[in-house]
Amino acid sequence: MKNVKWLSASLSMVIAGTIVISGCTSSNNNKNQAAEPAGQAADTQSSQTKNDYTVNVFTTRIQPDPNSEVMKQVNEKLGLNLKITAVPDADYDTKLNLFVASGDMPDVYSGYTSSSDALFNTAANLTEDEVKQYAPNIYASFVSRAGAQKDHVLDLWSKDGQLKGFSNGALGNSLPYGVAVRSDILAELGVGMPKTIADWDNVLKKYKEKYPDNYPITVQNGGEGQAMYYFLSAYGVRRDAWVYKDNTIQYAPFMPGMRDALIQLNKWYEAGYINPEYYTMYQNTSAPVNEFVKGNALFYQYYNTTFQISPPFDEGSIGAQLTANFPNAKLEWAPFPTLGDGSKALVANAPMFTNITFFSKKLEQDRDKLHAILTAWDKIFSDPQMYTLVKYGLKDTHYTTVNGAMVTKQEFSTNDAKAKEGFGWPFNSGFDATDEVNKVVLPPFVQENRQKLLFDDNGLYSQKNVDYLVTTDKPTVEGPITSEAGENLDVRNQTYLTQWNTMFTSVIVGEKKIEDFDSFIADWKKQIGDELVSSANRLYNK
Repeated sequence: MKNVKWLSASLSMVIAGTIVISGCTSSNNNKNQAAEPAGQAADTQSSQTKNDYTVNVFTTRIQPDPNSEVMKQVNEKLGLNLKITAVPDADYDTKLNLFVASGDMPDVYSGYTSSSDALFNTAANLTEDEVKQYAPNIYASFVSRAGAQKDHVLDLWSKDGQLKGFSNGALGNSLPYGVAVRSDILAELGVGMPKTIADWDNVLKKYKEKYPDNYPITVQNGGEGQAMYYFLSAYGVRRDAWVYKDNTIQYAPFMPGMRDALIQLNKWYEAGYINPEYYTMYQNTSAPVNEFVKGNALFYQYYNTTFQISPPFDEGSIGAQLTANFPNAKLEWAPFPTLGDGSKALVANAPMFTNITFFSKKLEQDRDKLHAILTAWDKIFSDPQMYTLVKYGLKDTHYTTVNGAMVTKQEFSTNDAKAKEGFGWPFNSGFDATDEVNKVVLPPFVQENRQKLLFDDNGLYSQKNVDYLVTTDKPTVEGPITSEAGENLDVRNQTYLTQWNTMFTSVIVGEKKIEDFDSFIADWKKQIGDELVSSANRLYNK
């Protein structure tokens, strides 16, 4: 799901595809604390089942067939009639704008902390106690995730002192990418795992000497916004992100590290290390996998470390495709590169609490229905059986279990097939299931990756070893940036952002010189950039 363009500022780090009936993660302690309210919520839902509420949900991508066996079971278990309307990501803004203009909102829809008052005003006022009582597992996991930021996050989700929506935070998207390297090729080249930019310079040179027709750096998973982020991390920058450094919020395009990174990437491009088609490849979402498994790339960046790094590989997985083509291929997680000066790499991760689930203001007139929706929301994402049903469908019919992981059958792997069968519509990009559910539904290798690489102090991608872009103890730009006079500076800045995307690639491929970059940045800062940065610090560096 995208931001509503005429209602809210752009928030590039939030990833599209948000489900708008949502859930979250909780610890065992929090679950025990919420046990009594959970019982109350269950009793409330039971008494409301007879009402057979119809709940209109607006989301993206998969619109399940209401007559499918899965949806029939879902509605029966929830005691509701979910009517889910889904549109492609690109159409979500337009359709939501039409809802707002008409004044007739769906019962459930989604927004962001950056959404304007116009969208917030379409939502019902909630109380924290209501969420705690009718969605106790969701609430407990929110408290667990938010920690000391709890009150601050609730304030972000409020207008004029009234809570307008809720979510548990996007745990999945708040985790960083991992990078897998062909360690068999490193051994072939006689080099160890590269740790610095200088190491990479040596590896890339040796690779090109041995494989002159291949490009070690090619399209990377994640689309245009993720271009070269792995190497940018060594310079402490990321495309167009806000970076907290030296007690100030800084804008990555203006930071000295961006200039240095572009100079280095241009050198690599001129040396033939970067695929000249890397930019256009982003238009083809299958390109990252195709290029990697065909042996046209040295490394592969993968979202959330949900990558099977060791055999036996699941059928159809990237590892299985790679080893089918190259039986001796071996994969190993790679550290994010540094400059070798003692600094940590900056690892990109999304803010956890920018997404909000809204409930239509008309539900203020039917509090029982609102509470029934909250209870259903809680059940979908905190009950392993319910979550499995809506996410994977029916066992043996739609999915099988392989090595402890639920694997969707090939014939139901497309969004169209899932829509027809009625499952797959709760996307994790906005919200995540509870810890108890994840223990059941996440493949064992994903749980192992997260623990070993992210959560353990000595993990390769732990906060001890790398500098996360977003953490709970850093100020972040969480909403629109306005001038002291109240002007929305994001709107004016959009023109420069569009030009920046072109400049970024043009410098790498040599169509623009670094002096052109310098002139562009100087003009950007003069026209709006300096004011943008000072306003961001005034609003959010507290």
